[in-house]
Amino acid sequence: MAAAFRALAVCELCVPSFVDCGTIFQDTRTPLKVWFHALWWMTSQKNGVSALGLQRVLGLGSYQTAWCWLHKLRRAMVRPGRDRLSGIVEVDEAYVGLRKRVCGAAKRKARP
Repeated sequence: MAAAFRALAVCELCVPSFVDCGTIFQDTRTPLKVWFHALWWMTSQKNGVSALGLQRVLGLGSYQTAWCWLHKLRRAMVRPGRDRLSGIVEVDEAYVGLRKRVCGAAKRKARP
């Protein structure tokens, strides 16, 4: 019985069926529900997230665990080789990248 279980666990066809295979959740003993709670809390905070805050919200045992989780999640959120934002970009109810404001003499000339 043990030999059959061992062969099944090592089978290459079974490995890709795991949801967390090849992700940051691989080889973790923490349930995915707790990871997703951390992701939700991290992305819903306007002023950023501290490791101490994450530790308190999730009830993690140590500050070091919360700190490692945050760094792991932040690394996963950055896409290497990403394009820079361009054009009109709306960021949290503010606009960035609008046309330049006309000031000084150019503004006086524009008046009728």
